[in-house]
Amino acid sequence: MTDATESELGAVAGSVSEAMQRIFGEASPSNLFSSPTQVGDDLVFTAVAWERMGGFGFGSGQGQDERGDQGGGSGGGGGGVSQGRPVAVIRVTGTGVEVKPVVDFTKVGITLLLSLLAVWKAVRR
Repeated sequence: MTDATESELGAVAGSVSEAMQRIFGEASPSNLFSSPTQVGDDLVFTAVAWERMGGFGFGSGQGQDERGDQGGGSGGGGGGVSQGRPVAVIRVTGTGVEVKPVVDFTKVGITLLLSLLAVWKAVRR
């Protein structure tokens, strides 16, 4: 490898690392718990489950067209998503702490429907 190629790869690696840091960030209490809210004498806040996904790719190629002319190209791309959903409501009282799970009935319903569909397809065969 030439020095120019190594420095170009280093620059690309630094850019990718910076982009990944912006997409995924770092786990911190402020990402996982809401700010406490005073309700009467109690404090109430939520706990969140975060899902973060991403990917990227690069490619290049060379070839000939119908006239025999050489050509080539390269490119790259990527993307990501970060989403959170509440999983519990936490209530701090003078007598203790209560944790109540948050149930997502839409996910439960879709899972049940897909399970029934899979069983139906298996029985049908």
